[in-house]
Amino acid sequence: MRKGILFEAVVAIIIVLLAFTLYAMTCEGAPAAAIKWTTPAYDQPRYMYAGENGTLYSFTGNSIYAIDGDGNGLWNLTIPDMWRISIDWLRLKDMGDIAVGGFTGVNEVSPVVAASDGVLYVYARPNITASDEIETIYNCTVVFAISADGAILWSVPLESRLILYGNASLDAASIYAYGGRVYVFHDYTETVIDKNGRVLFSIEGVSDPPAVDERGYIYTVTPVRGNQLLEGGAYDYRIPSGVINAYDPSGRLAWSQDIGEPAMRQYLREDVRQQYDTLPIYRNNELYIPLQNGMLSMSTDGTVNWVKRLNGTTRLLEMMPMDSSGNFYLEQVNHANLSASSLYVLSGDGSILSKPVAYDEYRSWNYKAGKDGVLYYASIEAARNRSLADLDSMRLTALDVRNGSALWTYTIPAYKKSTITLDASSIRNIFGPYTSADIMASSEKRYPYPNAGTRVFGYSDVRVLPGDGRVYISYADYNYEYPIVPGRSQCVYASGIVAIDANGREEWQQSTDSPVTAMAEGNSTLFYSTMDGKISAARFDPATGLTVAVVAYVFVRFFVFGAVSRARSRLDKNENRNAVLKYIADHPGSTLYEIARGVNMNLGTARYHVLILGINHRITSQKADNKFVRFFINSNTFSKEEQVLLSFIKREPMRKVLGLLLEKPRLTNVDLSRELDIAESTISKYIKELSSKDIITKEPLPGGRFAYSIKKEYRERVAMALESFKCVA
Repeated sequence: MRKGILFEAVVAIIIVLLAFTLYAMTCEGAPAAAIKWTTPAYDQPRYMYAGENGTLYSFTGNSIYAIDGDGNGLWNLTIPDMWRISIDWLRLKDMGDIAVGGFTGVNEVSPVVAASDGVLYVYARPNITASDEIETIYNCTVVFAISADGAILWSVPLESRLILYGNASLDAASIYAYGGRVYVFHDYTETVIDKNGRVLFSIEGVSDPPAVDERGYIYTVTPVRGNQLLEGGAYDYRIPSGVINAYDPSGRLAWSQDIGEPAMRQYLREDVRQQYDTLPIYRNNELYIPLQNGMLSMSTDGTVNWVKRLNGTTRLLEMMPMDSSGNFYLEQVNHANLSASSLYVLSGDGSILSKPVAYDEYRSWNYKAGKDGVLYYASIEAARNRSLADLDSMRLTALDVRNGSALWTYTIPAYKKSTITLDASSIRNIFGPYTSADIMASSEKRYPYPNAGTRVFGYSDVRVLPGDGRVYISYADYNYEYPIVPGRSQCVYASGIVAIDANGREEWQQSTDSPVTAMAEGNSTLFYSTMDGKISAARFDPATGLTVAVVAYVFVRFFVFGAVSRARSRLDKNENRNAVLKYIADHPGSTLYEIARGVNMNLGTARYHVLILGINHRITSQKADNKFVRFFINSNTFSKEEQVLLSFIKREPMRKVLGLLLEKPRLTNVDLSRELDIAESTISKYIKELSSKDIITKEPLPGGRFAYSIKKEYRERVAMALESFKCVA
């Protein structure tokens, strides 16, 4: 008996030792974390740019801070107030097909920068705001060259025509630095500057940022004015033609080639724009030109190598247009059913086109990022019975586009779930410094009501940054009691950042005290900022697989530049906010740009007040047409169906289509095109949108045509929506 017990004990010890050994073996290459440096306090960055040799540049308003790879503050510089370097951009997504009376756009806030040989180049525009409508302003922009010790080496003014919509710039600009030269695209012009700040030459008539090869040759596309002018002609919007030009390093025209059809402008997401946003695209001594239904390849001497066409309109995948092997990723949008769109992979030599792979354009923003043929799709499953303890479930799936399969799915764990009592400090760290005082003030005013009960609201978000050999994931997941009673209301939250290897295995994780707001990678170093005004850096050692986490905290007063006095004002005592709320009440279905224009307010200020009103549940939003986010008073004045209809009716061409179908049912595309004087292709697009929302019926006619009518159950709603628009227009 004793021998048996002894044997079992020995076996147990051996098993434990083997388990420990196995654990040690599997964890041998696991990342480790350690604090390496701490920097002095800087302002909270709105944007971070990873430059050369591990240098991080952070931007807040007109202030620039440089931090080296060891956490030392190199320099800080503030550009004079007459200029603006953190620019609001309205990026158009239509690839040249702009409809009269409206456009598709994405609002971004970022500087235009480049770095080379230790010098940072920054593009700035005049610090002016358009007062009403779209304005064309003739003025100068400027390029600053900033040395490695933070001194302005030179500044070069550039004559530019600015197209402004409130605070936002509709024009495009870019900087590329290479070979001792700086290439600046502005106002359909490419200006080349040497490293001493001398303008070498300018090329006018350039549709998009051009490509530059290793020899210094510049490849451009000639622009033409579109037949359809944005906003009724207020904006001279130019689109690419089919004329491709090459200029030698002295700026002389080397050759010009008309390919017989227009090149197509592409919308690319901000995190890949600097790498791929040129027209044409240059890679490996070849020029690639996106076409309406495919791609064209051209040699640098102007010879067409190949053309590959697909059946239907295509565009480059906005978060992953190419991979490191030179393959292109093309999206074919199914406008009748966005969720049934497709992706194709085209080899760099044009010889191989993959079979279509399913792609959900309707949920395109769930595809957080892409790199080297892999898309990263975030899925968030909301807690069924919302309670403080039940956070949302978040997963990230890596999708191999080349074979249409899932490589792995990673469930994002809440490593550090914290329960706190909300006060001024914790609200600032979770919701953001410049909204915290408003949330506190509104909650104090709204609570307690005699019959009001406490509700639990939740929020979750995932951000993804594909890096070198790994992917970084930041997450925020929290529930909170609302209305908030300081010192009493509870919040349960989890936030942090994770590094995942190519096989979906976790390499490293770090919980954070507040949500991550931005990430950037440079020289095997991950930089990330958090809502509470801190910057952290984690360095990964590729030789050993070990991770040295180097964390530096940067304390600041604001998340986005400023406004303490604004943040402390009470919700209903802020005149600007009341003006925004009244405008939305009087003009239901307005976009952010319409609101800013209607109350004569710059876009950034209007966006801030809309954010506060949304957080406090005064307004609700609707994105019925997958183009514009429209806002309504959160008072049940309009049902969801009426909000959808109003969203369509706010667009003039769509309003005409609905009005005519209400007056004359059973019209064909040709009938609608003839009576409204709108191109039949445009009518077809509107019909697909209305059909996708089940607002109209489709009746087959002899000859393969179809007649369209408003559904019976929608006729009264359409009539009421049209009448409502007349009342508020």
